[in-house]
Amino acid sequence: MIMGEIVLVMLGGRLPAVGPRLGSREEAVEVARRLKREIDALLSASRSFQLLIVRRPNLRYTVLLRGNGRTLEILQDMDELLLWRFKKAFRRGYFVLTTFFPGEGSTECLAVAEGLGAIIFLPRRFS
Repeated sequence: MIMGEIVLVMLGGRLPAVGPRLGSREEAVEVARRLKREIDALLSASRSFQLLIVRRPNLRYTVLLRGNGRTLEILQDMDELLLWRFKKAFRRGYFVLTTFFPGEGSTECLAVAEGLGAIIFLPRRFS
């Protein structure tokens, strides 16, 4: 489970990048590498995935990636507005799952700064 405010940005104006904003670059790198290992483990078990959205009792949302009976929680504690923006950005069927950290004057995206992130491609979108 990854804690942190969820950030959604559009890289190049077209590619959605989403993930938690963590306290430092080091923490962001550690979490991104852990996510990559967990996604690699899912890939070794299945090539077919579902993206699921679960509404929590606190009226927040969690996004799960499920494949071959295994489930990975990839985003948590999203509010309804961010979830709506994520769905809208996800229309092409892919996004970059990455992490963010505080930079000089703004939040930096680890996919841009370090090239760390996982491209999630799902030909069938969720609704």
